[in-house]
Amino acid sequence: MNQPMAIDELVSVAQAEAMGELDAPMMAIVLSSEQSYDLPINSLETDADKARWGLILRAAREHVEADAVAVLYPAWTTIRHKKPEVESEAAPETLAEESEGSDDSDGPIDTLFVQLHTRDHVYWRGFEQIRDPKHQRIIGFRRIKALSTDYKRDEAPSVASWLSTLFEPLPEEGEETTVDRELADLLEEPEVSAALYPRQMRALH
Repeated sequence: MNQPMAIDELVSVAQAEAMGELDAPMMAIVLSSEQSYDLPINSLETDADKARWGLILRAAREHVEADAVAVLYPAWTTIRHKKPEVESEAAPETLAEESEGSDDSDGPIDTLFVQLHTRDHVYWRGFEQIRDPKHQRIIGFRRIKALSTDYKRDEAPSVASWLSTLFEPLPEEGEETTVDRELADLLEEPEVSAALYPRQMRALH
């Protein structure tokens, strides 16, 4: 997979999904060598939500032997300047960076985040969502300058730690852990099993 090209393609997908909507969808895309699979995410508000979805995405990635997982989500961002050498402890819903050319320098930024997680790197992009003043639907995007960052996986901000187990190795043959039993159960959940269709086939189900 050409990773710089992949993150650009994911940005295009995320923006296309959000364009014309009142709210950008929160979703993951599991990228295997042959197909891409969508998993709509219902909430990342609490630590329990993030822990659960971290397990679901690991299970889905292992199930289709994928080498990458993308996460797309909207957020209200409140910190306008990225502090050097300081890692944000905010949740995805509150993480913020400085926006290029933003007209409102005091209010929070309505943001679309795109993350691509691979075995070695995390590619992170952020865009301010521009809305139609009358209908409040999303009509465009402005890149968030400070958030266009690529990290080595072990150097990614702690805000992404809920996805730190995505590429953990499978247990040895015959060895089963509590986590792996939980992963097996998660794969049977309707919202997960129904999502494990290739993107082009989802309209048929």
